[in-house]
Amino acid sequence: MPSRGNMSILRPGIWLLTLVFGLLPALCPAQGSGVQLRTVVIDAGHGGHDPGAISKYSKLSEKQINLDLALRLGKRIEKEYPDVKVIYTRKTDRFVELAERGNIANRNHADLFISIHVNSAGSSAASGTETFVMGTDKSSSNMEVCKRENSVILLEDDYSTTYEGFDPNNPESYIIFNLMQNAHFEQSIAFASLVQQQFIKNGPIKKSRGVRQAPLMVLWRTTMPSVLVEVGFLSNASDRTTLNKEENRQKIADDLYKAFSSFKTKYDAEGGTPTVDEASLSPQEPKPEETVQQPAAPTGPHFEIQILASKKKLKNGSPELKGVTDYQCRFINGFYKYSVGNFASREEASRRLPEIRKQFSGAFVISVE
Repeated sequence: MPSRGNMSILRPGIWLLTLVFGLLPALCPAQGSGVQLRTVVIDAGHGGHDPGAISKYSKLSEKQINLDLALRLGKRIEKEYPDVKVIYTRKTDRFVELAERGNIANRNHADLFISIHVNSAGSSAASGTETFVMGTDKSSSNMEVCKRENSVILLEDDYSTTYEGFDPNNPESYIIFNLMQNAHFEQSIAFASLVQQQFIKNGPIKKSRGVRQAPLMVLWRTTMPSVLVEVGFLSNASDRTTLNKEENRQKIADDLYKAFSSFKTKYDAEGGTPTVDEASLSPQEPKPEETVQQPAAPTGPHFEIQILASKKKLKNGSPELKGVTDYQCRFINGFYKYSVGNFASREEASRRLPEIRKQFSGAFVISVE
């Protein structure tokens, strides 16, 4: 095994090539009708010699809770949607490498990847649920989750080779994530927001920490909408008491199922590109006054076609806009999002979508309130 001194980014060029080629199958979204969510991969975090979070006040460890929730969720999906293939990264108490979890989803051409976890923090005051999507937000609270979840690779054999020298405790290692644009960012946000909606509405732990972005290793190579759900804090007395009860874990599994059901309905109806309910996003989203709009932007409820999203604001005439000048630009969830059109119905927008996709292959319909 390489020494700790070699745990910096050894071959960033190889990382970038791996990212690009790994994501190629996902860059072209499904087009036309008949696209359905047929396969879901449920990932019970940790396992085997990796217990995850442990509480000195309870015999229950994170790996046990994760597996229990994963099996309950999968069972409900299999019962209600017999045509949906449910795949588990583990169904027993065994260790699965982080890279292999995503590989399982990729090999099976999954349409959705759900990784289930329980949170932990140095302060016992931290509580609530949160759902992460792959992103580059490196705020202090998000990075604590990243370091904890990504540190699992230190338990793997030859992890320095598998992850090209990535060190979960070295901030420099996270620079590589800035080179990646998740092709399924919007769809991941859509599912994550549905999860948090259900937790707030029905969950036994109603405090929501929102939808967040973080550079999580278990999500970075998946080629489908992917989320990591933290169902509560084992380090918090109230959350821990809630999670210890079987009836509450069933409620959480039911909430995850309801989010899945809503997402599948949207996914099937919208050709594999479910739209984001912007109103359900985390309170940490930019304030309304940070919205950037072109003159004469459409008002009132309507539909538009999003053509691209960028971390930086594009100037008129930028090559990325491909000559389009009549567009709307909004700053949402850390991205400048560009859209075109003002359609009274989704059907009208969908009829225009094939033409737009000739220029912007990743375009999809969005609902604007």
